[in-house]
Amino acid sequence: MMKKCRVGLVGLGSVAQICHLPAYINAKNIEVAAGAEIRKEVLQQVSADWGFKGYSNYEEMLDKEKLDIVCILTGPRISRRIAEHAAECKINVLVEKPMALSLEDARAIIDTCKGEKVKLFYGETYRFFPSLKKAEEMIKGGYLGDIHLLLETLIGGTGEEHFECCDIYPPGAPGAGGWGLTDHGIHLVDTFRWLTKSDVDWVFGRGLRAGHKPETEFLTLQLKNGAIGQLIYNEATFHSDMPYEGMFSWGSYGAKGVSRWESYPGNFRIHGSRGALRVFLFPNKMYYFSKEKVEEIGIEDFPFPAPWGLQIESFADSILNDTEPEITGIDGFKALQVILAAYESFETKKIVEINPPLK
Repeated sequence: MMKKCRVGLVGLGSVAQICHLPAYINAKNIEVAAGAEIRKEVLQQVSADWGFKGYSNYEEMLDKEKLDIVCILTGPRISRRIAEHAAECKINVLVEKPMALSLEDARAIIDTCKGEKVKLFYGETYRFFPSLKKAEEMIKGGYLGDIHLLLETLIGGTGEEHFECCDIYPPGAPGAGGWGLTDHGIHLVDTFRWLTKSDVDWVFGRGLRAGHKPETEFLTLQLKNGAIGQLIYNEATFHSDMPYEGMFSWGSYGAKGVSRWESYPGNFRIHGSRGALRVFLFPNKMYYFSKEKVEEIGIEDFPFPAPWGLQIESFADSILNDTEPEITGIDGFKALQVILAAYESFETKKIVEINPPLK
């Protein structure tokens, strides 16, 4: 019989219910043993639906349950406190993005896990999306040549009066809506680093703070290999894409595994000296452009929320085989460092160098 890691979840909100738990039931090497949630009605419903022991206090769960992994899904404001307690209980830690709201807290999570000799996995699910795996493969194979530009633009909404700030960010903290720099753009910062195998050199941008008036967020970064990354987000205006550009998609979190039509599916672009890619993550589609042709690239069909299952399997494998996690706390720190540099650059009206690199 295959050995499995016992997993406990802290935070049983929408991210746990829509992304993690539905994927975990098919993971080959884990068992969801417990979950903690301060909202009594949510705790009762989710623990009953998924058949694990529920706790209203995460500290009690960490102290009582014999867990191999704790997944921190509460949002960044208390991730340090939970991670440190878990590490002291000798439990390996998976922390969702962003791993903290300050570099001090992110560094503390890394140092505590290292000091307690437990593994730390940064929950960057995008690396497990089939389209991105294929993009990485094509870049390695030379289909794009030297990468010059990586670009994502997410513009849309129904006006400022309907803009809602995510409740995981305390007033004044970096972060705002669900598709801004701190909550969504941090995925792309890691993706750009991972696809190019290059760290970030400098940053210029602007990010929103919780509770502030919604404005356009942007981030321009230069990677050390010379490539430029560009993110532009605004959730408080209106789309200008044509509806015929839509496609069926599993995302925005395709309700319980049901694909639906999205008129404005999110995507990003990668431009190189020999070719370019347009990557649609949740529709799980990708197109390749070159001098010779334009073609749709065949991609493995792993419908949402399968990447979250692949992520937890990867972490469990590193624990069971005592190897380095595929994505580390250092990756999470570097992504946060770039996002926070955008805030600093807007306040100082200067380019911010990402220096020195963390190892």
